[in-house]
Amino acid sequence: MSTPTFPAPAIPMRPASAAPRLPQRRRPSVRAAWRWENRKAPNRWYWPVTAILNALSLASGYAQYVSERDIFVSQGVTWEILWAQAMILGAMLFLPLTIGGFTAQMATGEHEGRNWQRMTAGRLETAMIAGKLLHGLQVGFLTSLVFFIEFAATGMLLGFDLTGLAPFLPRIVTMALAVWAIEVFVMWVGAVLKSFAAITITVLIGVVLGFPLSTMMPPLAVLDPLALLTSASAARSLEDISSPGSLLASSIICLVWVGVPTLALRRSVKKQSRRRLRWIRLTTLLTPPVAAPQSPTAAHPGIQHIPRPHRPHRIRPLL
Repeated sequence: MSTPTFPAPAIPMRPASAAPRLPQRRRPSVRAAWRWENRKAPNRWYWPVTAILNALSLASGYAQYVSERDIFVSQGVTWEILWAQAMILGAMLFLPLTIGGFTAQMATGEHEGRNWQRMTAGRLETAMIAGKLLHGLQVGFLTSLVFFIEFAATGMLLGFDLTGLAPFLPRIVTMALAVWAIEVFVMWVGAVLKSFAAITITVLIGVVLGFPLSTMMPPLAVLDPLALLTSASAARSLEDISSPGSLLASSIICLVWVGVPTLALRRSVKKQSRRRLRWIRLTTLLTPPVAAPQSPTAAHPGIQHIPRPHRPHRIRPLL
């Protein structure tokens, strides 16, 4: 009796023209880069120091108003004198130095971990720089908001009318853009100069030069990014505190100081990566290859390899 045979199941064949699907590479996430910047930012000291320095700046305005209250009341000056006195120290000295040190510390950390080279090697520099820009804008708005809250609280202690704050509200935006521009500029300086001391000295020089430029030559102060807070806050021209033209001009200048250093930062990061890649290739060419150790049988083909006999493991008595 013959054994019945069954036809084999048909196996679907892939057409020859169909190529195997390769795993698609995920695009770098700007949101993930922004979160990473928030995690590694030195927030533990920046925000307390910023709040304390703002309080010191406002304390000078508070003291001056209290000492000459009768004169200011007769002139109808309240919020203006507090804003002007606070910005003399805050916008010209305290805030630029604090923001510069904050950004310099972050830039130095990028060099210590060789993150710039890793960004370019993984083609992540665009996403990472965009994350840094978003983080800088976030810090700018929060910094100006912290100052404004302390400014309003100080005015309430002096008994000022809260309706007088309305002309100062648009300055939150211009001050935020000025802080953002300072951060981006120091970020680019930090990509060029690897030392924290060198970055800090550059920031200090910019702040010192900003004093005469802001007081004696205001039109030339736009050439110093560390002096942008003075014009953005209208500390030297209180009559333009709510002027649309002044607000627009300050915003445009700050955005220009954001865009130019951003392009320079991207170019500097790529240049550093190419330089390091050339160095690696040069060291690879100049380093002689290390020969692998040869076994006796490879050096002398006539010698046969004799395996060692297996020795059983001896178990020693416990006693």
